[in-house]
Amino acid sequence: MSNAVVFSGGPHPFVGNPRESCEVAQRDRINEVVAAAAYVVAADSGLHLALACGRMPDLVIGDMDSVDPSLLEQARWGGAEIRSFPQDKDATDLELALETVNASLDPKFDSVTVIGSQAGRVDHLLSGMLLLGSERFAGLRIDAWFGDTYLAIVRDSRKILAETGQFVSVVALNATAQGVRSTGLRWAFEGEELSPGSTRGVSNEFVERIATIGLDQGCLAVIIDKEQRS
Repeated sequence: MSNAVVFSGGPHPFVGNPRESCEVAQRDRINEVVAAAAYVVAADSGLHLALACGRMPDLVIGDMDSVDPSLLEQARWGGAEIRSFPQDKDATDLELALETVNASLDPKFDSVTVIGSQAGRVDHLLSGMLLLGSERFAGLRIDAWFGDTYLAIVRDSRKILAETGQFVSVVALNATAQGVRSTGLRWAFEGEELSPGSTRGVSNEFVERIATIGLDQGCLAVIIDKEQRS
């Protein structure tokens, strides 16, 4: 499986210290994912986080309205491709990055991991989560880390690893999810419907280290806050 990593833009208050930044953002797991990535994209100021985690991106993309010019120049000299867009555009920098990964044919990516911040503007965070569930990206296995929060997009069935007692929320994205089912959770889903806006799946709990979450139709976001346990 060929995986790409996208570092999203937005404020990253922990970027000043590379060691601290990767500890806050689940350092070990993120370093493992980044080290194994076949391709790394920084969306605008996502460049700050990429460099803080020790990886020069292959591509920096966006309108460059929030990236540090000196770091952008460092990336240019480091061999990164720079694709600049006007600030007056119809897509966020994250969307541009995901579309680039999705359109790639050589190599063709099977999966993408988005790494970003859970701080900053709520509209960007919400639109970013909905974007990950877009039907356009149905061919990609998508995971995301927003600070200490892990998110997995589920379109058929996935096994999710966490500690016993960890809280988890299962949320339908963009349309009603049909045939939602689970194992390994305190409150099981048993082939039911889950509508966008429903809180039925909020604050569930792992009773086993591996939970299986699946559905027949639709798209789910499985959200785990690594700091929240029963």
